Amino acid sequence: MTSAPPALPAVLVVDDEETMRHFLSRGLKRLGFEVETAVDGQAALDTLAQRRFAAVALDLRMPGLDGLAVLARIKALDPSVIVLLMTAHGNVAHAVEAMKLGAADFLQKPFELDELRLRLERALALQDVLRDNEELRRSVDRPVGPDLVTNSAAMRALQSEISLLAKSRATVLLTGESGTGKTLLARALHQSSPQKDGPFVVVNCPAIPETLFESTLFGHEAGAFTGALQQKAGLCARAEGGTLFFDELAELSLAAQAKLERFLQDREFTPLGGSKPLTATLRVLAATNRDLEAMAQQGTFRPELLWRLKVVQLRVPSLRQRREDIPMLVLRRLASLRAHSGRGPQTMTAEALAAISAYDWPGNVRELENLTERMTVMAGDRDLLGSGDLPAEIRGLAPLDDPGDYEAARRRFDQAYFSSLLVRAGGNVTEAARLGGLSRGHLHRRLRELQIEAGAARHLGLPSMESPSSDTAADPARE
Repeated sequence: MTSAPPALPAVLVVDDEETMRHFLSRGLKRLGFEVETAVDGQAALDTLAQRRFAAVALDLRMPGLDGLAVLARIKALDPSVIVLLMTAHGNVAHAVEAMKLGAADFLQKPFELDELRLRLERALALQDVLRDNEELRRSVDRPVGPDLVTNSAAMRALQSEISLLAKSRATVLLTGESGTGKTLLARALHQSSPQKDGPFVVVNCPAIPETLFESTLFGHEAGAFTGALQQKAGLCARAEGGTLFFDELAELSLAAQAKLERFLQDREFTPLGGSKPLTATLRVLAATNRDLEAMAQQGTFRPELLWRLKVVQLRVPSLRQRREDIPMLVLRRLASLRAHSGRGPQTMTAEALAAISAYDWPGNVRELENLTERMTVMAGDRDLLGSGDLPAEIRGLAPLDDPGDYEAARRRFDQAYFSSLLVRAGGNVTEAARLGGLSRGHLHRRLRELQIEAGAARHLGLPSMESPSSDTAADPARE
């Protein structure tokens, strides 16, 4: 069964002559546009206050507010609305003034309906190109690396904070659930900072025995202890001029915490067996998935160390708080795995992407990446993953125990759905609209409402992909 073509954008026709309104309304509707009419300038402004139109066909001479006055008011309310002025009494001065006020075009009455259609389509196409360029510019200008490309408002807010922090040497504490990407964000802070040419040294806190913490961090001189046969630089010395990142900080013992607190106080350290203190010129970042304030109250974390670490605290959102990023993360992981092995799936069906977007991912990005790799291995030489490739707990996902209010639930679904369309289309809005059976203008409006940037998907370097509309037809796991 052939689906109906998507509706064209909505147009408001404003003219005080009833015959002209009727002619334009009937003709534009026949061409596929959604049309409303207004009898004068004030009626037009009242209508525009109630709903949004992609374009306004506006008569120049009307009783009350004339076309130029209405044009100025429209552009003050919403500069993105396309306005075409129409007049039987136009001259060059009127046309120049209209263009200065933001009119897209100027039509001399009488004109053919096809001429109006062509002018409308040209203006709409130009607006789409300008919007795409602006989206791409914002994405390119973002000072974080491509690994942090996101469609999530929560992550974009975090990126803005990272941009503000990038030029400082302030100590930053990254908190959040395990697997949310705190190390990745720490690297992004380093790479966008003045220390970016220096080393990025990770201190894996759980892996350091308490007895070796001091020598690991500060180094030692030859003979400082049994087995110390030669001098060895510690992690502080190795991070000189760069960034020292303490991962899973809460796993340090109280004794190790005290030594770290003293170092943060003065940024000085003395290698074991040494006599001369050394000054460290570096930035300190730390991350934890634990509640350090609760630990401090319980006596398992030093309050003094917490105060020194919390110069700035960044909370990294969980994956269930940024569901709109899930399709992009999955397809980026598929592309990475395929690039390394030269084989494996390229994409997933829309149904499978919707299912994984609804799952809560307690292990966050780490769990998502591990599952994607497992499905890739099991898929063999197939190019497409479907719902049948998903684990049972995701494939047969039950409704959420606490779905929240209807509007919030619908917004979560829409974010996942439109993000999926964009990723499948490689960030091409026109192709995404075609895949979803939508008009390009409607898709642009929904992306703005959901705060989804089309340009983000372009940075993944993924090709535009089409997937069958049904898992049943394309999923060998079901056969």
